[in-house]
Amino acid sequence: MGFIGIHVGAGQHSSTQYVGYRKLCDKACRKAMLVLKKGGTALEAVMIATATLEDSPLTNAGYGSTLTWDGKVECDASVMDGRTLQYGAVGAVSGVKNPVKLAHHLCFKQNSPTLALGRVPPCLLVGSGARKWAKRAGIQTVPSHSLVSEKALKRYEHYKKKLKKFEAVTKKIVSPLDTVGAVSMDSEGNVASACSSGGIALKHPGRVGQAGVYGCGCWAENTDGQSAIAACTSGCGEYLVKTCLAREVSQDIKVASCCIKGLHDTMTNKFVNSPVLRNVPVDNRLGGVIVLKCSQDESTGEFLWAHSTNTMMISYMSIADRKPKTSLSVLPKGIAPGSQVTVEAVPFKRRPATMDCQTINYVDLTL
Repeated sequence: MGFIGIHVGAGQHSSTQYVGYRKLCDKACRKAMLVLKKGGTALEAVMIATATLEDSPLTNAGYGSTLTWDGKVECDASVMDGRTLQYGAVGAVSGVKNPVKLAHHLCFKQNSPTLALGRVPPCLLVGSGARKWAKRAGIQTVPSHSLVSEKALKRYEHYKKKLKKFEAVTKKIVSPLDTVGAVSMDSEGNVASACSSGGIALKHPGRVGQAGVYGCGCWAENTDGQSAIAACTSGCGEYLVKTCLAREVSQDIKVASCCIKGLHDTMTNKFVNSPVLRNVPVDNRLGGVIVLKCSQDESTGEFLWAHSTNTMMISYMSIADRKPKTSLSVLPKGIAPGSQVTVEAVPFKRRPATMDCQTINYVDLTL
């Protein structure tokens, strides 16, 4: 038993970069699967997969993240362990090579006894405090400028010139939303989730998006003995925070009789048409999610993804697979981004004997 599913963001992926994205997804899935094959935990697998994605300049996470208004890299990341329900996160942290590794460390420390004088180990650290903790924990820190990629710098200069030219901030989100994340199940049937993001372009220093907020960027649980669920979101962080999308999706899919329809209904009613986003322009209601669900008494599971953005790139691999499968999901023609969602799913065998995957699409029949 073992499964890894990842995404490199819900947004607008360039067709010219597809080969690069596919190779990156292949690398991340293979590294995570190697962990699972060696008996590692789902929590370790999502951390390794996400760290691999952070190291690539193609993604908006870790190295190559979008820059703040001041031209610096500040990252958010989080992980959640479905077995223990422990959570670890960092926000607006600079100079940490892999923010998800720091989030993983904080999550692991939640299982430790209280600190001296009864202090409780932190599950969320931000800014300079997060970097200081990383150094003490032996997690690699680097000069902040070393995380700035050529691509991110060019994008930063482009947006700065654009703002200066029009002397006003456009109401439309222009930042790429290609953040990253992963969900996994290990040989014990436990699940975990991870999320990492560099945030939106020209964000205010200190801003924290969904990747650093509990219940918004990732969620995982398998404590009821009946089902296991893990989810990870991508999109505009402010709106994913307001809707607590990762937790909402997980709670609804956990009890849904049809996961595909359940995911479509949740993304539609609790995100795209959510009352808390009623004052947000429709074309800014941009988000996506990947979900892993398995019932403990069944031999099959489902890996699902949904998005209201133009595209969402995902990849997945079972312990029975020789290589990962990667897909660029595209919003159907005629649907304006932010107005509706598209959902796809892959059912899979939990046991390594056979693995028969077939992608299923779901589109709102009222279109």
